[in-house]
Amino acid sequence: MAEYSEQDLKYAAELRNEIHREALAIVRRTLPDAEDVVDRHPVEDYFQEVWDYPGKWYPVVAIPYGYKNRKAFVDSIVENTLSGLKPDPFYLMIGEYPDLAVDYFIVKNGNSCTGYEAHMRALKTAFGRISDEWEGDPDKAVGTLVDASRLFSSDSQKGKLNYRNAFLDPPHGNSYNGRDFERVNEALFPSGADGLEVYEWSTDWSEYFDDGHEWWGTLCLTVYDKTLNRFAVIMASATD
Repeated sequence: MAEYSEQDLKYAAELRNEIHREALAIVRRTLPDAEDVVDRHPVEDYFQEVWDYPGKWYPVVAIPYGYKNRKAFVDSIVENTLSGLKPDPFYLMIGEYPDLAVDYFIVKNGNSCTGYEAHMRALKTAFGRISDEWEGDPDKAVGTLVDASRLFSSDSQKGKLNYRNAFLDPPHGNSYNGRDFERVNEALFPSGADGLEVYEWSTDWSEYFDDGHEWWGTLCLTVYDKTLNRFAVIMASATD
């Protein structure tokens, strides 16, 4: 095996991490809970040899040999990752609704506790999955406990975006109806509203919400389901 300097390996590791982030973003379209990707190539594979002056082979940081281009390599990592993971059935079902303006993130409750701090941890975990796309600081978010019975209601409070309306009436419209809304929430909360703990969060802490602040509105909810011991983080923001 060729020998590389520490600087060479540092540059190769940076490229490898960049490739992994790119692949993970694609994987998360199907598996939002994914934390890492499957790359069968060690950092030492991220070199190719080039012949250069004065007639010598030099190592150049690049994608591993055997792939047509970078996209093909990223696609192979995505395929290897997805083949070894099983998506939550909810994510498979929500894929049937591509025109939603609502984003969903399922977060497992590893600490088996509830309350403000647990909801904050869930919010941070969810935002971490999109932080490559959006700047923000969830530590600045402020949450308020709300009555779970309001979660599916059509009643809107002044200045606040209603979850049902966000689902059914985004700025660009969609073809979904009340039964679609019920179907999604039956999959997300199979035990219904009983046992749900809901926090509503401020939305002035991330550029994710900038579009919605223009006029349509913003939505940021964390919903703990004690029957499943997991959180559903529901976010929305859009403009015309």
